[in-house]
Amino acid sequence: MPYDARRESSAPSPARDGRAGTPTRRRRWWPAGGIAALLVLVLVLPSVLVGQRSPETEARSFLQAILDADTDTVREHMAPPEDGALDVGLTDQVLLAATARADSFTLEGAQIRGDHAEVTASLGLGRRTEEVTLHLTRHGTGVLRRPVWELDPVAVPILRVLLPVSATSVLLNGVEVDLPPGARSDEFLGTGEVRLALLPGVYEVSAPEGGPAVTPVTTRASLPPLLDAWTTGPIDLSYELTEEGVEQVDALASELLADCVQSTSPHPESCPFTAPEHVTANGEWEVLTPPSLHALSGQMGTYEFVALDGVAEFTVRGGGGEEAVHRVPVEGTGFAMMRHDEQMVGGWFQEGGGVVF
Repeated sequence: MPYDARRESSAPSPARDGRAGTPTRRRRWWPAGGIAALLVLVLVLPSVLVGQRSPETEARSFLQAILDADTDTVREHMAPPEDGALDVGLTDQVLLAATARADSFTLEGAQIRGDHAEVTASLGLGRRTEEVTLHLTRHGTGVLRRPVWELDPVAVPILRVLLPVSATSVLLNGVEVDLPPGARSDEFLGTGEVRLALLPGVYEVSAPEGGPAVTPVTTRASLPPLLDAWTTGPIDLSYELTEEGVEQVDALASELLADCVQSTSPHPESCPFTAPEHVTANGEWEVLTPPSLHALSGQMGTYEFVALDGVAEFTVRGGGGEEAVHRVPVEGTGFAMMRHDEQMVGGWFQEGGGVVF
């Protein structure tokens, strides 16, 4: 029989009749399976190779930021200050200028309970060391919800400062920090309290310049190496009187004395002189010998002054033209305070210790 090429080419092949088709289908499926496996390796293998950052690693990073005065990192993990405290002084510039700040830490250990962990460390500032505890929570992130440890909000110490009402800022380590209007005292006189959230350290604190009459007094405040809302006692930031300030206080005392002389009462309220107790009739006052006035620097935004060695005379005139004259000493203590506009006002202390303006 002659060779028929068509018959040869039309004969069923093993691949066509299905008896040997399996190898071909396997070759088609393997590439898809390989791609899926590769994706799994790409997504999962980095987590396996790199590993999960431990609670100790996160705690170490935060504590190192404190030592480095990295306030941006600290703020990321800081709890909102309590009781209206301000974080306006928590800046790199203030911390780097500190007399001393936290300078060492040692991780002591960690306890993990499910998705919560506690890392205990010793934080050092000079020769002082305190134990601190950082709390962390594990969260799942990313496509495969890879777990990571995050610090719970961390509290920082609070510095309580009493500022004269005229102050609109405070100096921390020589750096002037403006106070928002709502944080300033709305009192007419005296001092207002400001609470400042800061990191452990030793700070030079003072009121700002207050005009030619006063010069600010610098106070040193120390915040221990603690990471909680530990709060200092109130620190009084005051001013000392300059020569011009002494002159202003003396002038104020003279004005107050002149106001007392205008009284017709034998016992003018809160004045450095009074008639004998048995005198009840009204009369006229006259200062025969002006007292010597001495201004003193004080605290809580006040400046005391004393009047010494003066002599006053109180004259009572009767209906028949007779006169009764009583000479008494002029001696007393008064106070001056600076208003928001940097003007001195004040009054005499009452005999029992009270104050009348």
